[in-house]
Amino acid sequence: METLFRWSKYVTDEQFDEWETKLVVAEIAYTAEKLVNRERWQFNSYTMTREGAMELQSQFGGGISELKPEHWQPSGEPDAGILLRIRDEFIVTESNDESILAELTADNPGRTILSFPPQLAFGTGAHPTTAGCLRFLTDFAKKQGSKPWRVLDLGCGSAILAVAAAKLGATEVVAVEIDDMALDYARINAAAHGCEAQIKFIEADVLELIHDEKWGQFDLIAANLFSDLLVQLFPSFPKRLADSGEVVVSGCLTSQVRAVQESASAAGIPLDDFLRRGKWTAARGARIPGE
Repeated sequence: METLFRWSKYVTDEQFDEWETKLVVAEIAYTAEKLVNRERWQFNSYTMTREGAMELQSQFGGGISELKPEHWQPSGEPDAGILLRIRDEFIVTESNDESILAELTADNPGRTILSFPPQLAFGTGAHPTTAGCLRFLTDFAKKQGSKPWRVLDLGCGSAILAVAAAKLGATEVVAVEIDDMALDYARINAAAHGCEAQIKFIEADVLELIHDEKWGQFDLIAANLFSDLLVQLFPSFPKRLADSGEVVVSGCLTSQVRAVQESASAAGIPLDDFLRRGKWTAARGARIPGE
């Protein structure tokens, strides 16, 4: 583990949407938090070098702090943080405290507890893009019954979708991520949930991997990515999808959905089911047989 550098920016409730949109458009991986009794939100982004943090500061203002490895995880009293309920399958928590996880398990019989602390990789489950994908993923798994099914997770981040797919019964998950730091955490999270054997992690550019025929076809492609990437990827999805295979996509602002829809329809995978939370949209579509 190495020393990291954190860029931080404090904003008010009224400024939150504006700053989140700025960071998304600039393709900056970030976290956002608001502590109890605090009036402002704190946006954070982490880099391996001070120069990287200074570049963010020059573009967006804010401050820079140095984080030693022993300071990466926040201290304080154990707290479950934000809880997310996904259908009747999952409880997603930001806590990894054993006593809290045990309490959640006892209070939620029949549900699987997914623990994804706010690490340096995107995807704790609290963000609307991740939550929407989890719901569609759960619905897809229920339709599979006892059939074997494979999943391709493009831009896996913390591996929350890959882990959820494994827990839902996927026979194999190929999880792709270009950020090596995110992959480190993804592997840790898979091991923590006991499903590392079902997930194959690949460090690669999704725009290149999607053309690699050695991966074969998948029953489901999940892609929680920026809209411009989705537009570029959709023409290649039919090659990687089994007949009547499905896609679950998110990462789109409401204003960007039309461009993604048009690319999906042109590829023969029309998006016909949408979940909107605030300004974010997740969508599902099935490949038209023969397309």
